[in-house]
Amino acid sequence: MRIRMVFQKEDRIAVIAPHPDDECLGAGAALIFAPGQTDIYVLTDGSHGDPDRSIEEEARIRRAQFEAEMEAVKPHDWKWLGYEDTTLPRQPDAVSGIDFTPYTKIFLPWDQSPHPDHRAAAIMCCKAISRQRAKAECFMYEIARPFYQPTHCINISSFIEDKKRLIRFHADQTGQEELILSVNRLRGAQMISNAAYRYAECYMKVDPRRIAYNPDLIIKLYTLREDPAAEASLEEKGIRFKRVMSPDFTKVYEFIRDCFAPSWADEALCAMMKGVCYVAVHGGRMIAFGCAGSIAPDYAGPGGTLPEFCNLGINRVMIQKSFRFLKEQGFQYAVCGSVSPEERRIVEKTADIIIVEDSLDAYKNLLRRRG
Repeated sequence: MRIRMVFQKEDRIAVIAPHPDDECLGAGAALIFAPGQTDIYVLTDGSHGDPDRSIEEEARIRRAQFEAEMEAVKPHDWKWLGYEDTTLPRQPDAVSGIDFTPYTKIFLPWDQSPHPDHRAAAIMCCKAISRQRAKAECFMYEIARPFYQPTHCINISSFIEDKKRLIRFHADQTGQEELILSVNRLRGAQMISNAAYRYAECYMKVDPRRIAYNPDLIIKLYTLREDPAAEASLEEKGIRFKRVMSPDFTKVYEFIRDCFAPSWADEALCAMMKGVCYVAVHGGRMIAFGCAGSIAPDYAGPGGTLPEFCNLGINRVMIQKSFRFLKEQGFQYAVCGSVSPEERRIVEKTADIIIVEDSLDAYKNLLRRRG
């Protein structure tokens, strides 16, 4: 059953658009029914939208198209953040300047969208909303691919020409109008109990805390797939891996506390005393760490690498070492807590996994969490 979306006079609305056209493709109803209450945030410049144009030319065209649309819509406000198209997965702080606390409704791209910019935008916004303790209702919108369980809908049948007009401001994005209206027609046809619905936009209400949280993983250690060449390759670049011994506990603790997080340093200290902690060293400088046996004897992590040394394969070596240690302790399974999508891809190369979808509840009693 889908709940009818209603915009109230007191609503303050934010629409997050990874690209300049997503705002009207997926959340056009807000622009049509409540423009004066709506702020629009465009995260990227759309510069990869036409492979036949240079990035610079396409960015200029896409911004001009968006500004023309805004002139027609006349929203409460709009912001152009201007990150390069396709780079949002590498821009985790892209929305750090947005204050989500004034809003009552926030529309986000689908976190399971095929486009990586959409997924990254959804997750980073949910993290920011959770961090700010914003009280808004959060809804994900669909664009080219319908999601599975929409919770809310709005009848746009009488205003379909208005939506077409907004889409046509972005006319160089070939095929968008036909594709989006097909999705809206499908959603209207699914409202079989109400013949008034010929076109509809659907949304999925979400809890941003659960979207922002990365689920725990259970690691099948008996499927461990190691790559000895990975460590050898890093050693050729002057990167050495060392097991931390007791005389270095303080130095390593301070490195993790100052460069990553105090809570990670606390966990690593437990691993140093009860399990194992490794560090990667380059030119006498610590650049990464990885642990096992911290929170519990079969727990792998935490671990991290300084930003300037990411993408070298250090994390995979650390994961291999941690999993090997736990397997040698006799464990057939291990637990990795709150694993990001990027880390999960590395873990999956190293061993088979089981995703624990509801693992957020396991952390609700930590003293550092309020409530």
